Amino acid sequence: MPNLNAEEIKKLKKRELIGLIAFIGCIVASVCFIVLFIIATVRGNNNLKIATLIWYPFAIAILSLIAAIYNLKFGKALERITKNYIQDVFVENATLMRPERDSLTYYISGDGERFYVKVNNFKEEIIFDFSAFGKISAVKRANIYSAIIDRLGATFCRLYERGGKYKTVTYAVKKGEKQGKLIPIIENGSPDKRIYKNYRKSK
Repeated sequence: MPNLNAEEIKKLKKRELIGLIAFIGCIVASVCFIVLFIIATVRGNNNLKIATLIWYPFAIAILSLIAAIYNLKFGKALERITKNYIQDVFVENATLMRPERDSLTYYISGDGERFYVKVNNFKEEIIFDFSAFGKISAVKRANIYSAIIDRLGATFCRLYERGGKYKTVTYAVKKGEKQGKLIPIIENGSPDKRIYKNYRKSK
């Protein structure tokens, strides 16, 4: 069974947090610049105006660089871990995806640190355990849903290219008792144009 490395994820999240703090610092610095510049202009304080014009570009450059490096390096690493884990879980549970059927609907839901995929009316669930990430934020939850959907799309686009015959393949996201609308992956035997385009780009 695929597992996530909790220690590795913890280290990456700490480093990603530094990037987030730097990004927030950019926002704070921008607000401070506007306030101080207005005050300096209103009071006619040229020294304050010059000082503000000097420190602001320097502060923004440093904070932006830190945010970019930490978010790109460690944020992307966490994203890659998430995508690889989802792919591994789907591969291990390939039979539960019921690829032999030509009409499929996948229901995607989440409950705390776990996410589930059910197919048609079957009772079995494919389970994705993200407890190694700790508390799942709203942004991370959205990213996980997106990664699961992207993997479903890529899977059936690949099967289509290899000669797989499917009438319809759709998915819906369930949040509590509410179910979102059915979104097509394959319709009338052909992949959705947007999903297929994204699949081709990712190859």
